[in-house]
Amino acid sequence: MAGIEYYNLQWMKAEGGNQLAIKGEVTNRSGKHYNAVSIRVILFSKNIPIVSAVIVVNGLAIGRTKDFEKKFDDLDYEKVATTITRYDVYTESAY
Repeated sequence: MAGIEYYNLQWMKAEGGNQLAIKGEVTNRSGKHYNAVSIRVILFSKNIPIVSAVIVVNGLAIGRTKDFEKKFDDLDYEKVATTITRYDVYTESAY
């Protein structure tokens, strides 16, 4: 979606556990207020997707930047973090 921009996406060890977590920032430069933005994040090992998740960010006003984060309880950070070679992130929907 035009005007929704993503920054600083990174994967890390979740606080207080061994799970994989992803976090980043989303900025609304669209000129329209959004009650909710659904963000699709896909992490790849070579060309194989190993994580696909939707993260909902609520209350994204014009010009505002918000943080987002998601923890994956079923993925061990030590086993998968070093195999991640790329990611895709895009807006799935916004309203």
